[in-house]
Amino acid sequence: MAAKQACDIIVIGGGSAAHEAAVAAREAGAERVVMLEKAPKEEFGGNARYSHTGFRFAYDGAREIREFLPDLDQKTFDAFVMPAYTRENFLADLTRVTEKRIDPVLANFLVDNSNAGIHWMKEKGIRFEHEKSVVVNGRNYFEPGAVILPIGGGLGQLLKWRAIADSLGIEIRYEAKVCAILGSEHAVEGVRVLTPDGEYDLHARAVICCSGGFQASAEMRAKFLGPGADFMRVRGSKHDTGEVLNMLIALGAKTAGHWQGAHATPIDAAAPDGAIPLRDDGHGNSANRYEYKFGITVNALGQRFYDEGENKHSYTYAKTGRAVLAQPGALAHQLFDATTVKLFRQGNYVGATMHEANTIPELAKMIGLAPEILVRTVEEFNAACDDKIPFDPGNLDGKRTSGITPKKSNWAVKIEKPPFRAYPVTCGVTFTFGGVKIDTRARVLGVSDKPIRGLYASGDVVGLFFHNYPGNTGQTRNVVFSRVAGREAAARNG
Repeated sequence: MAAKQACDIIVIGGGSAAHEAAVAAREAGAERVVMLEKAPKEEFGGNARYSHTGFRFAYDGAREIREFLPDLDQKTFDAFVMPAYTRENFLADLTRVTEKRIDPVLANFLVDNSNAGIHWMKEKGIRFEHEKSVVVNGRNYFEPGAVILPIGGGLGQLLKWRAIADSLGIEIRYEAKVCAILGSEHAVEGVRVLTPDGEYDLHARAVICCSGGFQASAEMRAKFLGPGADFMRVRGSKHDTGEVLNMLIALGAKTAGHWQGAHATPIDAAAPDGAIPLRDDGHGNSANRYEYKFGITVNALGQRFYDEGENKHSYTYAKTGRAVLAQPGALAHQLFDATTVKLFRQGNYVGATMHEANTIPELAKMIGLAPEILVRTVEEFNAACDDKIPFDPGNLDGKRTSGITPKKSNWAVKIEKPPFRAYPVTCGVTFTFGGVKIDTRARVLGVSDKPIRGLYASGDVVGLFFHNYPGNTGQTRNVVFSRVAGREAAARNG
């Protein structure tokens, strides 16, 4: 029989959502809060450890953003172009990229609480820096709504959250794997924990599940994400294998979100599978290959297969990996010329796998393509570019192609100035979109649509997104629903 322990609030997980929920619960008066992190201490943090963890939120413009960048000199800040990103802007983006499938009640709640959530983080001690920008005529242009990230990226954020948790007396237990949920669809009373030394039952008046998705399970990817999904390379935590999600469903939790959907991005074809490190500056995963909008992408047959200029990368990168996955060998090559390479945001593609040549036929041979096919693809693309429309790398410029399929909707500039570069990419999965259903109090709902008493959730284990999501919304979702979960759990009497 397992030994028994007790606390006030159990938080399952050790990532950003878990830390935020634990801090919010402690702040709301919970005396003993215990976090259960499946990973060893040196690998704690879930997906946030491998991401730059930017935040998308509604704000009133440069004046408000200035509050998050107090140490930045005024001359530099004055060169920033940061118009207001309203709740209407955020909600429209969220609705559009999820193809109107997102729960409208949760979507409105997320948007309406996004600003307060980011300010709460600042009040708790999280410090921010600005995102990378595109510089045009001395002015710095940013992706709308996503202009700041924690200093040091995801790992920097996690280390700061851990320090805050320690200062509040929150206990973090590492290598503490949840192997059972104690309770039923009516109510939960705790969890069973498996450690290297044995197992024990931990009882509490509330459990907050922030255990992540199932992207690190090849079996579950193959089962839910469709053909070839088990070939995806894991971009984030190798510990997010979905067993807690399965336990919640077996308990009677209602499912939600897009179960065949995932955050799937183009990454370096030579990247390892799982635990890909951050770039040295913390501004993103070192394997990310997101500058595709300025070039063309061809598959192993030398053919283009998607609209590289559909929209700004924040609105397309999380689905572009799936387009690559569907190609022969789950492999593609991003092609640029000397002009477009100069438009890469600072630090991007440093250390990337790359081939360079002075002619397209030479480049084709380097990457194993038939020269005549790649030459034809590039020539057809160049002929379809509209030279009458001015090129504007900082905005949707409408500089499109005509007469070819697939089209390129923006930034269609000819590939004609040597040297030419090819970056091989494959599909990397970060998190999955299928999860459990919650309400605006972060309570997990059962299949009867009634809350499971004492059970709350936040983070990737929540089913919220469909098809795609606006970049940097995942971290905002975490802080919004973790704050609610922490407060609600602390207020529960038993």
